[in-house]
Amino acid sequence: MFNQRLCDGCGKRPAVYYMKNIINGVATERYLCDECKKNLGFVKKQPNLDFGGFFSAIGSPFGTYGTKDKHHICPTCGYSSGEYRKTGFLGCPDCYEAFADIINPALLRMQKDTKHVGKTPSEFYSPAEAKYNELLRQRDDAVEKEDFALAAKLTEEMKQAKGGAS
Repeated sequence: MFNQRLCDGCGKRPAVYYMKNIINGVATERYLCDECKKNLGFVKKQPNLDFGGFFSAIGSPFGTYGTKDKHHICPTCGYSSGEYRKTGFLGCPDCYEAFADIINPALLRMQKDTKHVGKTPSEFYSPAEAKYNELLRQRDDAVEKEDFALAAKLTEEMKQAKGGAS
C-alpha cells in the first residue's frame, strides 16, 4: 500500500510540495506541507492579471456587452462574466457555453467565424495505410537485425493489411 511522505519541516502533515536545489553540484531535496511552505516563505505572490488598462488603450475584444446587465455565472465553476471581462480568462470548459453571448461576438470581431474547421495534414494516411507503413518499418528493422523469421511473419501481415490500404 502507498504511504504518503510526511513533511520534512514539521514531520506531522503530509508533504504536498517537492523542492530540489542543486548548489555547487550538491543536490538537496525537501518535501513540505502547505503550512511549512508558507512559513518558510516559498509561496509566490500571484501576479496581478488586471487587463483593464490594456483593453482601455486598445479597445476590449470582449466588447461592452452586458456591462450594465446582470453578470452571468458559470454553473460549473462559479466564474462570473465580470471576471472574464476583466482578465480575458475562463474558469472551466463549461464557461464557453455559459458566456457564449459574450464570447461569440468577440470571436467574430477577431476572426471570420466562431467555429474552428482546422486543416488536413499534407500527408494523411488512412488507418489501414498507417498500419501497413508501421508493419513495413518493423519488417525493415527485423531484416536489419537479421531476424528473418519475424520478417517473414511481418511480410504475411503486410499482405493481409494490403487489402485495406491503397
